[in-house]
Amino acid sequence: MRELGTLNIIDTAIRSGIFQTFTRLLEGSSLERELRGEASFTLFAPADSAFAYLSNEMLNQLVQTDSQGILTNVLSYHAVPGKITSYQLRALVNLKTASGQNLIVNNYDELRIDGGRLLQTDIEARNGVIHAIDRLLLPTKAATA
Repeated sequence: MRELGTLNIIDTAIRSGIFQTFTRLLEGSSLERELRGEASFTLFAPADSAFAYLSNEMLNQLVQTDSQGILTNVLSYHAVPGKITSYQLRALVNLKTASGQNLIVNNYDELRIDGGRLLQTDIEARNGVIHAIDRLLLPTKAATA
């Protein structure tokens, strides 16, 4: 299935089959449009298993229309402009996300992004790369809302 590198990030995530919940959250968002475009991004996408640890209340709160600002902030917190491979991540300490906040990169025992463990790295797309993580990342703005 090596044709993945010719698809944009969204279609690559959908085709991989392990990001169904996250790609459903992205549907219709401004971030989805950006990730389908020509600009390069690195997407830290929670695998479907990551959502098993979220309460139904939290998930429902994210998808409610009146929480659209929160959902947009949470989604854009998973995307970083530019293509950054796992090899390059090891030399970094933080990354500026599409939401303008910083993700913390920790490479002490194992490579982690804002505490999230990388499950699969360097999933190539035409306009960037996807790294599968084991949790939904919550920016401080969304966590306090």
